[in-house]
Amino acid sequence: MSEKMLYKRLIDENTVPSERKIVATIGARSARLWKQIKEFLKMHYDFQPESHFYGQKYGWCYRYRRKGKTLCVLFPEAKAFTVLITLGKKEIEHFKQNFRSFNKDTKNVFTQAYQYHDGKWIYKRVLNKTDLDDVKSLIMIKKKPTKQN
Repeated sequence: MSEKMLYKRLIDENTVPSERKIVATIGARSARLWKQIKEFLKMHYDFQPESHFYGQKYGWCYRYRRKGKTLCVLFPEAKAFTVLITLGKKEIEHFKQNFRSFNKDTKNVFTQAYQYHDGKWIYKRVLNKTDLDDVKSLIMIKKKPTKQN
């Protein structure tokens, strides 16, 4: 069983979870980080979040998309959340050049991610501020910010 399947996620396909339900699921500590990543995305990118059901294994998520392109996906889960960021070949090289700047868990997640012909799908679980900082860096590797502060 994959690690992703062990996390308690919002898997009732018939009920789109409210923000209140998401916050109750991820808990107060993670809710602060959740709010920060959503603010970061809103401030720096022109991608709109959309509620999306990713299937029974992953459940409900916020998918940040624009013109058919996905920037990242946020999966709420019990006491945390996971962010999916897909990195292409160029982004993988950029990550490798900055490998030392990431925390141990992010390095491990990257190293263990399956290498597809066109890149890697990085599922990064956010448990603390360091994880959040790494996720922001990964997003900026994927796409430079498009909005000025």
